[in-house]
This record gives sequence, C-alpha cells and structure tokens, in this order.
Amino acid sequence: MVTLLVYLAVVSSMSFSSADPSVGSRIGKSIFLTVMTVSLAQVCIITPSLTAGSIAGEKERQSYDLLVTTLLSPWQIALGKLTAALAFALLLIVAVLPLAGLAFLFGGVSGIELLIGIIGLIATAILYASIGLFWSCVMRGTQGALVLAQATTLLWLLGIPFLFIIFGAIFIDNDVRDFINTPFFAYLSGAILYSHPFIALGITAFQITEGENPFFFSWELDGNSLFAPAPWLVYVSIAVILTILFLLLSVRRLNPSHYRSTGTHIPPSPPPQPTPASTDTSPSQSPVDGS
Repeated sequence: MVTLLVYLAVVSSMSFSSADPSVGSRIGKSIFLTVMTVSLAQVCIITPSLTAGSIAGEKERQSYDLLVTTLLSPWQIALGKLTAALAFALLLIVAVLPLAGLAFLFGGVSGIELLIGIIGLIATAILYASIGLFWSCVMRGTQGALVLAQATTLLWLLGIPFLFIIFGAIFIDNDVRDFINTPFFAYLSGAILYSHPFIALGITAFQITEGENPFFFSWELDGNSLFAPAPWLVYVSIAVILTILFLLLSVRRLNPSHYRSTGTHIPPSPPPQPTPASTDTSPSQSPVDGS
C-alpha cells in the first residue's frame, strides 16, 4: 500500500508542470481516493467472510442446540456475533487512517471528505457483516454460507451497474422518455444507484471537488429544480435500513420456535425433580399415663 501511494505521488508530480500551484492538491487527492477505494474493496470482500461462519460454525461443531437454548435472546446472540466480527473490520478501517492522513501533507483534501469516507466504510462494514450473518443463520455449513455471502456481495456490486447499462441501452427511446423525465423516476433510479457504495461515495467525492454542498445538491429536470440529499447520505440511510432487515431475518432464524418448526432436534429440557417431603425429626412425646 505504501509503495503504491509513493508511486502515485511520483507519477502525479511528473504528469503535472512544476509551475502549476495545484500539483500538491492533485497528488493529495489521488492518494486519498486510492486509499479509500482500496479500503472499501477490502471491507466489501472481507467483512462478509467474518460473519459467514459465526452461526454456521456452531452448527458444524454441534453446539448450536446449546446456543439457542441458553438464556440469551436471539437479539443478543445476533448482535454479539455481529459485534465480534465488526471488531476486526473496524480494525482494518482504523489501520488505513494514517495512510489517508498522508493526503493532508499535500493538500486538496478536507476534513469533511475524510469524515464522509470513514462513515461510508463503517456503514459498508456493518451492512455486509449483516449479510454474512443472515446466510450463516440460513445455511448449515460454513462453506455454503461463505459462498452465498460472497455471491450476494458480487451480485450487489456488479448487478447494479449492469442493470443501469442494460436499461440505458434498451429502454431509452421516445416511448418511455416521458416517464424517465419524471421526478419519481429520478428519485427512484437515484436511490437504486446510490445503494452501490463505490458509486455513491465516488459521486460524492466528485461533487465536493466541484465545490458543491456535501449534504445536498440540486439539478434541473425539464425546467424544474429538484433537491436531493447527497449520495453518501442516501447510501448510509439505505445501508441502515438493509442492516435492520437482515438482522430481523437473522433473529427470526435464531428463534427457538422457528428452529423447532424446521424439524431440527432440540434436546428436551429435563423434567423437574420432585422435592422430597419434609420429615419431622423432633422427638415424639410419650403419652402421660394418668395415675
């Protein structure tokens, strides 16, 4: 990573004129975007793998029966597994902060950009960890949960751009242009597009570079001015909603009543032992004979 950053700094300095006063800011911007892009890719790939074996591993070790019959609620189990996996993911995010700080030596990066990047990384880590946790609750083995978690991640990251490319190539004609130019379609397509972490954070970085507001923006559509929150705010909101949804589905799978309905064996609780009757150990009094 450090070698790559040094290479970018050297290439950027050679590609611009030394008399250009904005050389330093462009080098800093290149370093910052490279660090954040690599970190986001690491989070998207590694985080689902951290939670894919959390519950499925319990099933493979045949300790899942004991886990669901403990005094811990399904929410406590799910949040505990999620927190344990996120500890390592947050460590990855914290580890790249010194590298991202190198951009401030050259300039061109503001504190709000760094804050938005960190929030985006944390939201992505939590969302993709909840995806891995969900598949871990569904599958009976770690390998199957890992494959489905990674497949969901790839489908998300590659499917959204693919759908927009297909939509733009096939459905953009005069018959549907009136519908496309409506505010409803603009907001709907923006919400779908900004659910992609790379697209949302990338567009946000471009808008901040162009001097736009980092929290909302406006654009013209058929002579009407439309206002919308910044792409990173849309992405974080969608990530929170989807995280809650995957957690609810995971908790439902962890519910012992659902576990019984699947036909999986749960060891029965031992019957209560009868308490022995108390015996009076006081000495019996002998009857008094009348004289």
